[in-house]
Amino acid sequence: MGAFKKMAKKKYDETDEDFIVSVRWLDGYFESFRARQIRISETLIWLRLKNHKNRNIPLKNVRWYSVYPESHEEVSGNSSHK
Repeated sequence: MGAFKKMAKKKYDETDEDFIVSVRWLDGYFESFRARQIRISETLIWLRLKNHKNRNIPLKNVRWYSVYPESHEEVSGNSSHK
């Protein structure tokens, strides 16, 4: 039974990949976040942080933001095109 639990933990999960979200606030302050999940709407960026807490960033207070990797980028040699 113990071996089965170890194998189950090694299963690939799409949330194993981290996203780095950088935010420049209107007051000039710069912050970076390491997130497991990201949702971006017209008014809000929602992040599920690596420590499993949620973070909401209202875009009305943001000068600019960036997300790495972008949705179309290949990371660590993972490719959906072969």
